[in-house]
Amino acid sequence: MGARSFMLAARIPMSRDGFDEWLRTPLPGLDIIENPSAMYAGWAADGAAPDWDLTETAAHSPQAVAGIRADRDKTPLQLLALRAREGFNLLRHRDEALEVYLYDYHGEHTGTQTDLLMLAGAGRFAHPVTETPVMYWGGDTYPGLPMPGDEPIAVMLVTTTRARFVDTYPLDALITNLTPIETDFLTATEDEDPARSSPDLLDPALRAQPTELPCPPPLSTKDH
Repeated sequence: MGARSFMLAARIPMSRDGFDEWLRTPLPGLDIIENPSAMYAGWAADGAAPDWDLTETAAHSPQAVAGIRADRDKTPLQLLALRAREGFNLLRHRDEALEVYLYDYHGEHTGTQTDLLMLAGAGRFAHPVTETPVMYWGGDTYPGLPMPGDEPIAVMLVTTTRARFVDTYPLDALITNLTPIETDFLTATEDEDPARSSPDLLDPALRAQPTELPCPPPLSTKDH
């Protein structure tokens, strides 16, 4: 599953105070997810084994393991600060909800797993509603939501106490719910320059640290 781009999107109802507390709270342990081994079950990578304990990663790239484990001890604010400077990500509190649309160009699945832990932990600060879905999908470079007939890589449901992966979910309803966030993301990144990305993509808590970073490759190199 290397050399792909990975995307995560969710809209998790929570107050502004809950959002700020989530940003400052270290990521939970893997035990917050009831069934981490079922991550890929039922979807595009059905049958694959998620490397949550980093055994496979250690065999191929042992030097990466310490960095991944260190990231999993950080707060969301620490993890998201670099993404905010790179551009091409949406992370904000709006209309009583955490809105997330993360685009990881040619990323590693271990990084996305860290982001899934981060979002699993967000449920602890959410409004007490029914389970909220987080969708994880991947492709070449275009970051839009899955097209009809395309399957995500995983769907995780988040509550105020736990999270769990599910092997089926009404995708049409989920994509409809996420489409306004996708639209904001794609509209704001049309000029493919992270320095000019709309400030509406990022919560004020993440917009504070200007840093010179290389521009990522264009978003539009794949027909969609």
